[in-house]
Amino acid sequence: MVEAIVFMGPAGSGKTSLVNAFSKWIKEELLLRVACVNLDPGAETLPYKPVFDIREYFTIRDMMVRYGLGPNGAFIKASELIADYSDTILSRDPFSSLSEWDYILIDTPGQMEAFIFRPASNLFFNKLLGKVNTIAIYIIDASAITGLADAITLWFLGLLAQVKTGLQVIPVVNKVDIAANREYARLLIESPEKLIEIAEREKEQGILSDLAPELLALALKTKQALRPVEVSAREGYGMEELYYLVHEAFCTCGDLT
Repeated sequence: MVEAIVFMGPAGSGKTSLVNAFSKWIKEELLLRVACVNLDPGAETLPYKPVFDIREYFTIRDMMVRYGLGPNGAFIKASELIADYSDTILSRDPFSSLSEWDYILIDTPGQMEAFIFRPASNLFFNKLLGKVNTIAIYIIDASAITGLADAITLWFLGLLAQVKTGLQVIPVVNKVDIAANREYARLLIESPEKLIEIAEREKEQGILSDLAPELLALALKTKQALRPVEVSAREGYGMEELYYLVHEAFCTCGDLT
């Protein structure tokens, strides 16, 4: 049975690069059939060849010119159009020929908050779930974590994305080859309780010191049984571990094929 994987994360976290690296690994190492789908109308170039590309219908530049919008407004308008085009998107290849594929990797808009946290995303994901078994990968940018505040903020966005989309979300730490503070990123996913001690020591961070224990307690409460995975899309590191994590996630959400 074909399985769909939605890649989401803040701008610059490496969604497109990871879609490219992971799709190549699956094709070359497992000889499986992978279809890449681009839902980012703001992409200038893509390192992979998409089976479906939303830019066939509209781009961010189109939105800016047509509606007289700035970049942020254009991304919001584009997210609404993705919902409007959802039936059309899901009637196109690869969604119209599911028997021809093993995996569908979906690259989402670069401005995550303009798509994932808008009402339009729910409509699209609900229709997608009605058509194919789907999980999501939330990408934590290791190069953006310089301190505890960065780690907690990026983790919290992932939790909100899971609540908003209703999808099972796998946290993946990308860019480990250029990590600013790799240990914080790892502890956040694997042992958030250890970060409470760090928060208590970092009194100079003011309100974070007061809120961190509560936020990290929430991390403990919502932490999944899935092991953490660190990857580098640029170096092709961690793809095998990511594949096994994805397989495990599909098993836990009901598909045992």
